[in-house]
Amino acid sequence: MSAHSLAPELGLIMEKFFSLSETVVDNWEDETAETTPEIIVKAAQQLYDMMASISEDDLHQQREIDIEQCCDYGLHLLDEQSELAARCGMQQVAEEIEDLCFPFSLWAARNNAEIHHLRPVVNAIARKANTQRDPGILSSLFTQINEIMEAIDEAVRQDFESNDPAHPWRILLLNRAIIATRSFQPVLIETAYMDIVNFLPQDASGFFSNEMEQMDIVGYPNHVKEIVETWFQRYSSKPTLH
Repeated sequence: MSAHSLAPELGLIMEKFFSLSETVVDNWEDETAETTPEIIVKAAQQLYDMMASISEDDLHQQREIDIEQCCDYGLHLLDEQSELAARCGMQQVAEEIEDLCFPFSLWAARNNAEIHHLRPVVNAIARKANTQRDPGILSSLFTQINEIMEAIDEAVRQDFESNDPAHPWRILLLNRAIIATRSFQPVLIETAYMDIVNFLPQDASGFFSNEMEQMDIVGYPNHVKEIVETWFQRYSSKPTLH
């Protein structure tokens, strides 16, 4: 389930989840809580048994099962177990569980399910991007993010009018543009930058200014520097003269 794996396996995702959950169950001490790690594990097992029966060859079964509802419930279970791990003081385990939201949402997207619960997915993508430096892997990650974006519920995108700086849709678009820049692929960069301008016009100037600063820190190749400079000149609130 690395960043460049293009076929997330539901079985591997859930196997990792159950393994991590064992540690949370063993360390849980709040017996008065309505929700416990053990309850979430049981719910996830039932959900997985249902979802595992879905395959390309079993179209009738797919109609019998609401795949979208299953995927939405799955993301909530992953998110909730992550929060319980954090409550136990197990921050690394909490992050590892939340990280599973990325391949899980990719699996959901490839099974034509809409994604409604975006925050943990965006958190997982951000951490994944921060651990990668290889332009090829980042290019693959960009492609996977596009798949997830196409599956995001339209209402989640429309809800962006709140101007919340922590809104998952905003963070996803900004991180996607950073990933595109570090992929060194002009087509990806131009695509992501155009989306920044179209969807986040209030962020465009600051974003391009920041990328100008990152150019020398990260060490972008010349063809990438030229693209960044072009967009900076176009949308900076204080354009420089040439």
